[in-house]
Amino acid sequence: MGDGEPDGRTYIQNDLVIVTGASGFVGRSVVDQLRKQGAQVLALGKAPAGKPLPGVEWQSVDLLEADAAATLLTHYKASILIHAAWARAKAGGLWHLEENWIWRDASLRLFNEFWDRTGGHVVACGTCAEYDPPDHGECEEDITSIAPSSIYGRAKAELAEQAFTDAQKAGGSLTWARLFYLFGPFENTERLVPQIIDPILAGETAETGSGKAVRDFGFAPDMASGLATLAARRCRGAFNVGTGEGISIKALASRIAELCGREDLLHVGALPDRQGEAPRIVANTQKLRAATGWSPAYDLDTGLRDTIAWRHEALRR
Repeated sequence: MGDGEPDGRTYIQNDLVIVTGASGFVGRSVVDQLRKQGAQVLALGKAPAGKPLPGVEWQSVDLLEADAAATLLTHYKASILIHAAWARAKAGGLWHLEENWIWRDASLRLFNEFWDRTGGHVVACGTCAEYDPPDHGECEEDITSIAPSSIYGRAKAELAEQAFTDAQKAGGSLTWARLFYLFGPFENTERLVPQIIDPILAGETAETGSGKAVRDFGFAPDMASGLATLAARRCRGAFNVGTGEGISIKALASRIAELCGREDLLHVGALPDRQGEAPRIVANTQKLRAATGWSPAYDLDTGLRDTIAWRHEALRR
């Protein structure tokens, strides 16, 4: 079976799926999408408060412990593993944290334990930071160079390269899902979209750089449905998971301010631009669409409205 080909399955109902990072920004949405498909979910993370979700069992596991994965997989026989866990971002982001290397090694250990015991399918969250993005056009899986400029991107790219080799040796399979720029509920307050929404909702000034850079911004629950679809189809190979559409950061920030009804509180150009920022990072999603038929269900405004409403409620708590 060649790179990018599914194995013919198009369902996930009643399968046991393990989701790492299930209480995180991406993982929460993945769990929700799997429940909609009728999967049984073993969610690794901190269980949310309130009534337990039907079909979801929570376990708190430290994946950085050498024996944690082996112990877990001895007790649970899952056919699919969706790996959304990674190092926690600190001030300044994940880009140059040394912990990325630790998570590279722990993730590979987890994958091999899973393949050795199940021969099953792994869907792993990669990143657009693995690419050397072109100044014009889109990042394409089989054309754009893998040449990351950050520790984060290098750790992910090295994990992908070794994991594909190990999957073949073990008789397992792997989807490497390169996520682009996400926003939505439960997003870290230090990231771009919350840094615009939160001050405006508080009646304060939101400041950005020039905003010239163009990015592919996708609503997290929407992108999680793409991950769940890749899992259901058991697609092998690397896939971009994004909207396929670019928007400048200035235009995104302006739209957020408009939807909040406070355009006067947005100050574009008040902050310096980051040095070395790529002018354009946008996904080519043709490979994903051809393999699965998936496309985003939310437009940008709908996703932003839902995110603004969620953050408004969160700030009131």
